[in-house]
Amino acid sequence: MNYNRVFETMVSETARYLSDNHLKTMVLGLSGGLDSTVTAAICYEVVRRNPEKEFRFIGVSLPCSSNSAEENNSASLAMEGFCNEYWVENLQKEYMLMKATCEQRYPSTRISQGNIKARLRMIYLYNIASVTGGLVMDTDNLTEHNLGFWTIHGDVADYNPIGGLWKHEVYELCKYLFTEVFTDVNDAKHKALKSGYGITPTDGNGVEAGGDMAQIAPGHTYEEVDDILNSYLTAKAQPELLEKEIARLNAAYGADTVERVLKRHRGSDYKRKRMPLVIEREMYD
Repeated sequence: MNYNRVFETMVSETARYLSDNHLKTMVLGLSGGLDSTVTAAICYEVVRRNPEKEFRFIGVSLPCSSNSAEENNSASLAMEGFCNEYWVENLQKEYMLMKATCEQRYPSTRISQGNIKARLRMIYLYNIASVTGGLVMDTDNLTEHNLGFWTIHGDVADYNPIGGLWKHEVYELCKYLFTEVFTDVNDAKHKALKSGYGITPTDGNGVEAGGDMAQIAPGHTYEEVDDILNSYLTAKAQPELLEKEIARLNAAYGADTVERVLKRHRGSDYKRKRMPLVIEREMYD
């Protein structure tokens, strides 16, 4: 893939979206991880290349207790390097209050606690976007979308420049950026991209050994998981082709791993089917 062309398209299309919808501000929650750091680089270039538009890029780090020191430091580098305006707002107090409120009726789980954090962050970010005439940037990628590693009304937002890339492609884009575009090793932008590239991805529920891959495909890479997902999605409407593809994947990665990935995909399918019920009005006239 030509990552120079990919990056140029992301920057130009983001700028066009802002202009077409009369928006001035991009608001981004920076976790310090790969996806938000790459998105920050895109937003930075949108501002830099369009001075006549007076776009602004506001970055906010919104840590809770589950964020590691490594993530917080990486987020600080990204804010320093890429943002026009930035700050840290610790939401631990708000999270504990909401968690306690929710637990008055039902006990929380690790997953529900992560969802509370994600939705609290979005409340904060959308308020900024509302009062500054802007939008909230989405950082979901194609792998996380198809595995369900995201929270409805949480970490899915208004505009997503990287949503068409598989996770391994986001890694390659990030590597391109710190080796070909932001090459000054003493600059915060270069440091932030390298740091985000090296942080173990998690699903937002806290750092655990091995991160996301430990949950779904221990010992495998994102490129391999992406191959499983992409092959399944491409072939699933053609039973004979799907059978061949599953056999190939089983031989390459092991039947247990393939089934674990596809089970996660199928189990989160309801999150990707959120369209409202269509009423055929003539049936009721």
